[in-house]
Amino acid sequence: METSLIKKLTDQLTCNLVEAGLYEQFVASFSKCSTNAERFQCVYSLKQAHTLIDVKENYRPKSKKHAESWRAEGNALFKAKRYQKAVDAYTQSIILAPNDSDSLCLAYNNRSTTNFYLKKYGLCLQDIEMAFLHNYPQNKCYKLYQRIGRCMYYMNQKEQAIKAFEKTITSLDHSEICPKEKITMVSDMKNAIHQCGSIEGSFADMSIENFNHCHKEIPKLSSGGSKEVPCLSDCVEVRLDSHGGRGLFAKRDIEIGETLIVETPFTSTLLKECNMSHCQYCCNRVALPLPCKQCSGVVFCSLTCRDAAWEKFHWAECSVLGSIQDSTGDLSFLSYRMILTAGLGVLDQIQETSGETTVECSAGFDKEGVYRSDNYRSAYSLVNHDKDRTFQDLLSRTLAALFFLKHLEFADFFSQKNSEKVDLCTNVSSVEACGDGPQRSENDDQQRTLLKQKCNIGGHLLRNNMMLPCNAHEVSEFSLNCESPAMSSTKELAAAIYPVLSLINHSCDPSVVRHSFGNICVARAIRSIKKDDELKDNYGALYPVMDLSMRQSHLQSQYFFTCQCEACVSDWPQYFDISNCEPALRCPQCDGRVKVSVDNDPKKARCSSCKKWQDIQTPLVALSQMEPEFRQALTTVIDGDTSETNLTILLEFLRFAEAKMHRPWQDICDSQEAFKQCLNMQANCFPA
Repeated sequence: METSLIKKLTDQLTCNLVEAGLYEQFVASFSKCSTNAERFQCVYSLKQAHTLIDVKENYRPKSKKHAESWRAEGNALFKAKRYQKAVDAYTQSIILAPNDSDSLCLAYNNRSTTNFYLKKYGLCLQDIEMAFLHNYPQNKCYKLYQRIGRCMYYMNQKEQAIKAFEKTITSLDHSEICPKEKITMVSDMKNAIHQCGSIEGSFADMSIENFNHCHKEIPKLSSGGSKEVPCLSDCVEVRLDSHGGRGLFAKRDIEIGETLIVETPFTSTLLKECNMSHCQYCCNRVALPLPCKQCSGVVFCSLTCRDAAWEKFHWAECSVLGSIQDSTGDLSFLSYRMILTAGLGVLDQIQETSGETTVECSAGFDKEGVYRSDNYRSAYSLVNHDKDRTFQDLLSRTLAALFFLKHLEFADFFSQKNSEKVDLCTNVSSVEACGDGPQRSENDDQQRTLLKQKCNIGGHLLRNNMMLPCNAHEVSEFSLNCESPAMSSTKELAAAIYPVLSLINHSCDPSVVRHSFGNICVARAIRSIKKDDELKDNYGALYPVMDLSMRQSHLQSQYFFTCQCEACVSDWPQYFDISNCEPALRCPQCDGRVKVSVDNDPKKARCSSCKKWQDIQTPLVALSQMEPEFRQALTTVIDGDTSETNLTILLEFLRFAEAKMHRPWQDICDSQEAFKQCLNMQANCFPA
């Protein structure tokens, strides 16, 4: 949790309290607090805490001067026919240009022209739309309509091409070209309209969302969506597990490859290094960045995402994003964005009470009995392990909450309900107020109300700071090594909170695998799952690549539990220590292990559990018949061929192996990894 800033704040506050002789009293008061709001108020009441945090604007501003400089560089690159470099320069001009300046529409026009020369007609059309939106000079609009017509012509869009060429002719009335040039242009457009008669094709959706991503079509849920949990397949439901927590359980047998979750997060936060390459709202990689209207530090993939981001959170972050991303961890930032996304009205309605020790199966469901990913209450219902944390850990997380509350104050977050800002520290003398709140005069009802509201929000920030390390997930992108696909790797783009995905518990041998499509998470079955079995995800501790002691240490330190999955209880070997020569078949009577040994009878073997002799020849012969085709598919997938044919072969082998063989077995690991490689190519995937 602790970033260098939060550690510095914690150390400095401790030092200041010790010097004032108040540290022991503060520790006693803080330790008595039973809710997160009380913990936050105990720290918020300290003058010594407020003096440590000074919020100032820190962002990349707009600059017409720099925008014009980048556009001039783009023009030079365009003349040199270095078109992609020109696009990059025009993009910088667009990002830096003030929203109300003529530089912006001109840069959009330039980028559009360059994408036309690159034969990226869809991108070209989108920038033409943006040039119109930003008041491109009317006397030059005929050029845009002409370019629209050409794009539509090359994209086989007959009707749209004709309309654009006709619009070019009518727009010439507003142009400043000489009569002779106008006559020539009209003639050219009529010829172009005539040529459109040879076009055969149907209209395609050319919205910007179809270009600004690097993934294939998002899969649909198997069995349709659940009525109670819309982003969850209807073959899965929420139940309490044997430990009293919640989990996701199969309502029927589930086959490998079925899509079980397609979830949009409640909110997400990009890593700082992705601010200029990925959409700040949906995390899609952008081929055609659209800027924020106010700052030059983030980009978006569409006007829809830009407007949604501003409405939900960017209005409060825009001027201080630099301070936030430079000073705190990604999960603390995610906690802050959760608050902004939820909004003050929703948060005011959720007041924490002491003694919250058990989780009801229906926690987080709305009044209609639906568990929604876009409902803050669903995220609020997730476990946070506050009772398992040390004093020092709680204090650090509380100071992180204070850091972000000061940023909320700076952004006038509380003026949504309170038009007057009140300095609550003026009436707080010292640590004496811990637990009971600041001393107050008789007529400060507004001040008391605002203090209660701020401490409630601070409590939410603190709760989220504890909840997210146990529940947040990464948004990832497959960094494809085109020359050697086997050397490709997965890159983290962002952190996100998925209220449904967070209900899946851990196994070191998981039954589902996750992939990101933008920031939408898709979870599929990677193992066969029997009816009433619990779905299991992996929390960064896979048995084939991490030994038992390391897995247990990792899970205990971050998630506060000792894993009891089969791989841990049986201490399964890591991948390279698994014997592939002597597999164990599944006993059809009791599902026990039927050990196959080179020294045994080749036709039968005894089950280690029920002791009955079982036929091993039939499954082994079937396995040997599948082996050559499986090996070929495995090799070609590793080399980068993730075709449907190879995917089908891998799935057939994996399903057969799962049904007949016990894990651990190398061939099951290999086929799972190859299957995941195919899925990687369908999700966020970009050449390294």
